[in-house]
Amino acid sequence: MRACQSLLAILSILAASPLRAAEADVKAAIAVLGSEAGLYEKTRACQQLSVSGDPTAVPALAALLGDEKLSDYARLGLENIKDPSAGAALRNALPKLKHKPLAGVIDSLAVRRDAAAVPELIAVVRDPSRGAAEVALSALGRIATDEAVAAIRTTLADGPANLRIPAAHAALAAAEPLAKQGKAAAANALLEKVGAADMPPQLREAAERIAVKK
Repeated sequence: MRACQSLLAILSILAASPLRAAEADVKAAIAVLGSEAGLYEKTRACQQLSVSGDPTAVPALAALLGDEKLSDYARLGLENIKDPSAGAALRNALPKLKHKPLAGVIDSLAVRRDAAAVPELIAVVRDPSRGAAEVALSALGRIATDEAVAAIRTTLADGPANLRIPAAHAALAAAEPLAKQGKAAAANALLEKVGAADMPPQLREAAERIAVKK
């Protein structure tokens, strides 16, 4: 009996060791991000956290979202952390960013299908000075909530000329998730907007091709 208990104790320790090692790696990577380490070391730390990061890494990664050289690495780390705090960190960064860092964060939110980001993404579409309207439209198409679809439809009909084609691409992207949500009618209505708009023939043909058959 004692031998069996001893064996169980050993097995328990062995099972816990990889977890403890992973936790130590996360702590070490976080420490690097908060230190005076060089660009290479911080890049590697972000990459490590994109694989094994947990909610404890979110503040350190979020602090780098505005960093010109590390923003992409930091947002990819947050993108892969499933905890809601990572999504919140990405959303909270949106009003503070412009151009390339903003576009990267938007792309990560699109990957996460973050519906809570939709209002701020719409604000980005409406503000050309932030330099990420096309990326925001693409994200709206991938997220495809009712609010996102309404913004795409509005841009198709009344948006600036330079955003009409990106809005059409967003509409095409939204069709599949809408259909999966059981919203075939909404998908088809959006695709009809593309078909009726002044678009290149290939976009109109694509809209007709992917229309959900009743």
